[in-house]
Amino acid sequence: MAPAGAASDGGYDYASDVSAHRLVVLDVCDVNELLDAEPIDFAAVDVVYREGGNSVNADGSVRTLAGFATAEDRLHGLAEYYDTPTPLDDYVTAAIEGTGAFEGTSDAVRRQGVQKGIQNQVMVAWVVHELNSALAKADDGDFGAAEGAPHNWDEAWAFYHGAESGCAPYNTANSRAENFGTTGADGETGLTNEAILAAMMAGRDALVDGDAQGAQDAADEVIRNLVITYSQAAIRYATLVAEDVSAGDTEAAAEHQAEGLAFFRVIEPAVAGAGADVDAVNAVFDLSAPGQNGDGDTVRQALQPAWESVGITPEDIGQLG
Repeated sequence: MAPAGAASDGGYDYASDVSAHRLVVLDVCDVNELLDAEPIDFAAVDVVYREGGNSVNADGSVRTLAGFATAEDRLHGLAEYYDTPTPLDDYVTAAIEGTGAFEGTSDAVRRQGVQKGIQNQVMVAWVVHELNSALAKADDGDFGAAEGAPHNWDEAWAFYHGAESGCAPYNTANSRAENFGTTGADGETGLTNEAILAAMMAGRDALVDGDAQGAQDAADEVIRNLVITYSQAAIRYATLVAEDVSAGDTEAAAEHQAEGLAFFRVIEPAVAGAGADVDAVNAVFDLSAPGQNGDGDTVRQALQPAWESVGITPEDIGQLG
């Protein structure tokens, strides 16, 4: 029986109390609402990003998006890959402030960097961190539901789906599945989301039963399906960039390029380690050279070796419609 405070989101029954964690996605909703304004008040966006307000801990402290993005002890491997202690915050802050890669870009381009950077890079990294934290606790034999491995595993779903899936990575997966014809029987839910939900439930049950290997297998399945989703995203936006350039719409090309870059960074470390030509993909999404370095086929070819390495088939990716 789930403890007091436990809940269910999107078909996943939490084994522990993550009632506050699942509300982080409401901060993402607040950011998205501010980004829809004209003109965009980036200072207000920064306040929500850094101060939050929806996810309050039992001691009254507030769990924030920036709090995770600026922490240097997270188990997602990004700091090592990008060789900087806070790559998530570096990226989002640059988009908010119009500095770094976003210096001299339009508000519309910065908007995409902020929105996709937070809803996808930050939130997926948080998911991966919690999965790895759960596996680490399992290796130490800590299977207590309240604060042990199952609790961290629950947190992963709280950040992937949470209280409002429309502002979470879950929604991105459904959107890309629609683009690529890889939705399930209901015509709305991505096959990736169906697979991730099944893996999350299997991993939860494994941890409750003290089965560390079962949880590891489930985590591998979650990562595999994240690679599918964000490969689809990278292909789609590289394709749109090329189409925009062909139509002479350089501003649309720049916006789509910013989206593609943010999406690709979600999986860049994972696919780099599996043999993808990440330099080729990053060249396509180079914000200083819109549409000059390839298209969707370039990205597909660059990612193909990584797909083969982790058992992703062309059918898993689908065809962009």
